Amino acid sequence: MRIGLTLLPNKRNIVMMTIWLPDLSNRDGPLYTAIADAIGDAVDSGDLPPDSRLPPQRELAWRLGVTVGTVTRAYALAEQRGVVSAHVGRGTFVRPSPGYAVASPYFPDPAPNIIDLSVNTPLYDLPSEALRQAMADLARRPDLEALLRYTPDRGHERHRSAGAVWMRRVGIEVPPERVVLANGVQQGLTTALLTLTQPGDTVLTEELTYGGIIEAAQICRVTLRGLAMDADGILPDALADAAAETGARVLVTNPTIHNPTSIDVPEARRRALLAVAEAHDMLVVEDDVYGNLPTNRAPPMAALAPDRVVYVTSASKCMAPGLRVAWLACPERLAGRLAESIHMQAVCLPPLTAEIATMWIEDGTGDRLASGIAEEATARQELAAAAFDGLDWHSHPNGFHGLLHLPSPWRRETFAAAAAQRGVRIVPAGTFAVGQTTAPHAVRLALIAARDRAVLRQALSTLSELARSAPGSRGIVI
Repeated sequence: MRIGLTLLPNKRNIVMMTIWLPDLSNRDGPLYTAIADAIGDAVDSGDLPPDSRLPPQRELAWRLGVTVGTVTRAYALAEQRGVVSAHVGRGTFVRPSPGYAVASPYFPDPAPNIIDLSVNTPLYDLPSEALRQAMADLARRPDLEALLRYTPDRGHERHRSAGAVWMRRVGIEVPPERVVLANGVQQGLTTALLTLTQPGDTVLTEELTYGGIIEAAQICRVTLRGLAMDADGILPDALADAAAETGARVLVTNPTIHNPTSIDVPEARRRALLAVAEAHDMLVVEDDVYGNLPTNRAPPMAALAPDRVVYVTSASKCMAPGLRVAWLACPERLAGRLAESIHMQAVCLPPLTAEIATMWIEDGTGDRLASGIAEEATARQELAAAAFDGLDWHSHPNGFHGLLHLPSPWRRETFAAAAAQRGVRIVPAGTFAVGQTTAPHAVRLALIAARDRAVLRQALSTLSELARSAPGSRGIVI
């Protein structure tokens, strides 16, 4: 419904909405979600044009007969989805149409006619308004210059305490003294290997693993050995046999929404792996970068065995990819050594980014961003499930990615090349294979990387049609 539009004179003819009332009668779910959905639908239909202002929260709450808090949550969710933007003292506005986008000198426009689903990072809606507010708040601080100084090796206690609060979201209780800051999960994983291994050591991991672990092993000059897996993750017997054969004392694992397989290791399997690790006196490095996504998840391995696990998580997947702040929870005996490794690599984590992450954790912005990203990931998984109906698609309902196992006679590299010819960039499963592991004929799709759902639908349609076609047909080059 659209009532009472007024055009204000300015260079962009911003449209002010004096009255707009959504129809919630046929919408399911919580009221705040229904309102946010109605806002999105009204934007799509044109009832809420670009730059129009939404009704004040108190006014809309009164007209709908709901609490102001419900409308506040709805507006925040709509902002997380990239539909609107909030401006302190001015109100909440529909985002400008693409024609008003401001070019950035920092990043070039993406390649034309290419949909890149190869990078597993949320790019669809970066929290620019939250960043503006944080920067404005920082500018008023009398101690601002302190953020230009070096930090202690482990990071400021305030930033470590915020990390401890953030990890509590997934069930980890850790004192700030056992928290070390790093510049993203990649540095966290590399730091753990630098600290816990010597060149030439063997490190155990999944037979298909995140490429960053492979890169970290190369930097640390250790040999990765891939372990056999089933639908519940690493097989405990495979871990025990490899530990006995190689003498390996470190296992690196990504048990929650594993990249690339999407396996979510159940609690019983986590406990079994930890029992093997204890029997062989192994330390476990737990990559939990996706830990904030699942609606229901098993406890982190670090919560089950805090004295045996170095736990790594970050803000990059659940707040913003450029917010390179990671937190390591570790046994106290390792905290100093891990901090020394960080110092050796980078002296310290830039305190400005750590302060922004801390502010967002303290004021609830981090929770809102994480919830919004998780909701978006779930919606995109539903689109993929529909597009690949009848195909061998493996994913987690709350995950960023999925693994499409290809029908014969497709081969992973051939399919990825054919997809690139059609403007969709994906990653063949061989990229994730450890050592002599034979990768399945599958490709990983980073659903979260598409800039919006319409673009994702286009990519999924292209890939679905391609997978159902025979190589060599319809001009497919093999």
